[in-house]
Amino acid sequence: MISAYARGSDRLATGGPEVLTGDPLWIDLLRPTLEEEAAVEALVGIDIPTLEEMQEIEVSSRLARRGDTLVMTAPILTDSSGFNPSNTAVTFIVVGHRLVTVRYHTPQAIDIFIANLARREPKPASHGEILLGLVEAVVDRMADVLERIGNELDGVSHRIFHQPQPSRPRRRTTSREMEVTLRTIGRNGDLTSKARETILGLRRMASFLQPGEGTIGVLDAHVRLRTINHDLQSLSDFADFINNKISFLLDATLGMINIQQNQIIKLFSVVAVLFLPPTLVASWYGMNFQRMPELEWAWGYPFAMVLALLAAVVPYWIFKRKGWM
Repeated sequence: MISAYARGSDRLATGGPEVLTGDPLWIDLLRPTLEEEAAVEALVGIDIPTLEEMQEIEVSSRLARRGDTLVMTAPILTDSSGFNPSNTAVTFIVVGHRLVTVRYHTPQAIDIFIANLARREPKPASHGEILLGLVEAVVDRMADVLERIGNELDGVSHRIFHQPQPSRPRRRTTSREMEVTLRTIGRNGDLTSKARETILGLRRMASFLQPGEGTIGVLDAHVRLRTINHDLQSLSDFADFINNKISFLLDATLGMINIQQNQIIKLFSVVAVLFLPPTLVASWYGMNFQRMPELEWAWGYPFAMVLALLAAVVPYWIFKRKGWM
């Protein structure tokens, strides 16, 4: 699908090659067909990269200058609020007075930018303003994602470490809750790593743009690019902090699980020891000797019961006094 934005317009015209009439500042290709690629290539005079070429990880493949044409590819976080977040490659091509974007998924940041385009004042007057606006929208989205991760990890930390009120006894955390905690930490760790990849790609792209800022046709491009770089640096530092917190919470959660498992094993051990003396008494009086004085004694059965009870209570008292249980 092709979307085209012309100077002075308040929205993208969407359709096939017919939307390329006029003089569009921004051409957005979403999962383009061969016919749509050919139409755009004929208009701008360059080859549109394929999905395989966009996914190459070499810096030389992602950032290239061909005369006055800039070809930049960055991984952009997609579906950050869903169950399957991923980084999708988005290519930005600056050719002449046009910006061409090529993508095969729709990151939320681009959706937000397109939705706000109609309300944007003043309207973008050049392809460079659209390019910088898209980058700034992605940076804002990364900030929102990292803030959400930080808040969710604060909740996990509170559940792990904070004691309840003295009037309310602490309830033992179940294995299901521990599993949910581990999944929450792991999901946020995965999301943070993908956000870091997006931040790294944008930093490379912003640094690549700075020497050739005149190519994008924005007077204050150097100021906006410097601000973008500062924002990305702060987001990178915050992502490092979140990574360290994730490692700490993961170790703490595994430590809590080990403590609970040790308590369960200790409980089984104590119960086994408590039942051992009564079992000894029972087995002693279960011997089949011909002469056993207690067999003829009227109080023999109560005596054996009391002896077995004392054999269980005395070890329990000793364990409790020494703090072993």
